[in-house]
Amino acid sequence: QDGVHLCAFPEGTRSKDGHLLPFKNGAFKMAHKVGAPVVCFSIIGAGKLMPANWMFPRRPAHGSMKIIIHPPIESSDKTEKELAQAIRETIISGLPEEQHPLNE
Repeated sequence: QDGVHLCAFPEGTRSKDGHLLPFKNGAFKMAHKVGAPVVCFSIIGAGKLMPANWMFPRRPAHGSMKIIIHPPIESSDKTEKELAQAIRETIISGLPEEQHPLNE
């Protein structure tokens, strides 16, 4: 609202098996409340480099990960639920099959 940028990870934690987890609602509520656009990132391979039990500042494993930056999603023309669904679908669209959610 005041030109502040915010980065949020809607799962609220790191996946133990690399699959996308259910999202928490806090980030969607904030974006929707102020009508802010949301820029989604699909992060590929982070679970292999920095698994759920990885603690900063320990060095990550060797390898690489890829980050796909998607076009902004407008929140002002969507309900909170529609925004959450659009964000989830966008993130999933950039992930390889082995990182897709198990129960969708």
